[in-house]
Amino acid sequence: MRCCVRRWKRTEILRDIFKDFGSLDLDQHAFFFDFDGTLAEIAPRPQDVSLGFGIRRDILRLSERTNGAVAIITGRNRDEITPHLDATIPIAGLHGVDFPGNAADPDLAEKVAAIRPLLPALTDLVATYPGAVLEDKGQGLALHWRGAPSSEAVMLAAANQSLALLGANWRLQLGKSVAEIRPVGDDKGVALRRFMAQPPFADRRPIAFGDDLNDLPMLEAARESGGMAVALGERDLPADIHLSGPAELADWLERRLEA
Repeated sequence: MRCCVRRWKRTEILRDIFKDFGSLDLDQHAFFFDFDGTLAEIAPRPQDVSLGFGIRRDILRLSERTNGAVAIITGRNRDEITPHLDATIPIAGLHGVDFPGNAADPDLAEKVAAIRPLLPALTDLVATYPGAVLEDKGQGLALHWRGAPSSEAVMLAAANQSLALLGANWRLQLGKSVAEIRPVGDDKGVALRRFMAQPPFADRRPIAFGDDLNDLPMLEAARESGGMAVALGERDLPADIHLSGPAELADWLERRLEA
């Protein structure tokens, strides 16, 4: 009986949060979005991801309504995301390492040089699995197998072997049909807090939207800063609200902006 009561109370709490989510005061909140799987549907290859006209328009409208308190925090390179959005939307790339206004990384050349020797063998590997993709991020790389699901074990083994060759200053980030190797350092939560420390984000409550494991630091940072975490898709990420995917987010945003 107590279990049923707890579930009922949780259901009521989530209903209240969802009601609040639908009527958020745009003058009091800042909005942070992952890109792939959140604003845009995931594609087998990163370069095939596209952003619909409606969501692109509404992200700009949201930015205008919040006096610019909207940002993208992505694992992709910033220059890959820039063409999809209005130039006024700030983007933090590579999980926040490539932050707007950052000084040049003095270790960038060393990081890029460390990755180069790994690429030929990994290129040959993905070529044997049609649909698999090797994403060269400069100071990191990612193996994608969404288009070749049977290669998952092989790709994970290759990622772990590559990590062992690189050493302790590198980390493995797993996601939806992807294994990414990147330098140890900032994450999306650090990026959110950096945005929140400066205008026009300061003194607002952050709302973060993400769909994958690499979004967890961002979702946690939003909640710890007095805001809200919104998870999308099938992953059971800790969040205040769960949406089915980019289409439901786009629908909510359009309706909220028309309210």
